[in-house]
Amino acid sequence: MALGKHKLNWYQLSMNYFTLLVTVILSFLIASTASASCLVFNENERLSNFCLLESVKGKLIDKNTAALVTQKLKREGYFGGLKKSDWSTSFYPVFDYSNDINGGNPNKPLVLGGMVFDGDPELIRQEGVIATLNLRASNRSTLGSGKYFQTNVSGSYSFSPEHKNGFSNASINACYKNKLTSQNFLDICASASNQKKEISESNNKSLSLALSNLSFNNDVGFSEGQIRVKRIGNDSYIQNQLAISLDTIHKQKFFSTLRLRKGEPVDSQIALNYGLDLSLSRIIKNRKYSLTINQEYRDGGMLLGVDRSDLANTISLNAMINANTRIRVGYTSNNSTIDYYDQGYPSLNLTYNW
Repeated sequence: MALGKHKLNWYQLSMNYFTLLVTVILSFLIASTASASCLVFNENERLSNFCLLESVKGKLIDKNTAALVTQKLKREGYFGGLKKSDWSTSFYPVFDYSNDINGGNPNKPLVLGGMVFDGDPELIRQEGVIATLNLRASNRSTLGSGKYFQTNVSGSYSFSPEHKNGFSNASINACYKNKLTSQNFLDICASASNQKKEISESNNKSLSLALSNLSFNNDVGFSEGQIRVKRIGNDSYIQNQLAISLDTIHKQKFFSTLRLRKGEPVDSQIALNYGLDLSLSRIIKNRKYSLTINQEYRDGGMLLGVDRSDLANTISLNAMINANTRIRVGYTSNNSTIDYYDQGYPSLNLTYNW
């Protein structure tokens, strides 16, 4: 009983801290007075193009601007769309820190109800710096104004020089983007992924349906509101999830994403209860910075008759060093009702695109 009370207090303090942090950041950004940039804040392609088109509507623009607007909108099927299917590939290295290279167990005993279980030393989790080679291929075919089909395929291999060990990732994502009216859209997406490590292997798949609306507010800026229904499946369970999100290119010259995710209960499996995601991007001294904060609460799990729930918090900061190099620093903490799953670890990610 004492343990449960301790966990509840921690949870309440975490929620209060998270809310305060979000409020302070938004208050600082909203106080800015610079105008928004449709091209710089291109995290959401549809919203960026809507912002760009609305910004030049009814205005005289030069030849280069007209060519840029036309080129971007053709990729969404406007102005006749793409003449043929468009392929693009990228190959890039990433240097990162991984808290679980081999898919192993925490390096500590499992304590449940006064009983102590020691794990197999051969199955202990490996941590350290990893070097990853990524390959990504994308294909887009336009089918009409605001209608197109997008497919992304990616694969990677990560290697730890310290442990002489590595793991692979592979994924495929396909989306049909469909314009219903001038400002309403219906998207259907499916994805599948596989991760293979020395000790463990995981498979995930999903199918989602999203309804979006584009809008402009003279005091705020350009926004896309979206509601998404998603069905996910992995090696342990299938779950239905609902997500509500709002992406905004603000007149105060910053970009924000706010997303709330909710999952249905899954019997005897630890699964998503809710997730809260906030992302903010801004240009500071001609360099783009992005701050991301995530909180995810998972419950419903059980281990040897003991209930398990986890509360994970992640904060990360992304910055462009130059046109080809990006760095991300962050920290993740997980607090569980079973101490065996408690953890906290930093991340340092360096990506170079060429």
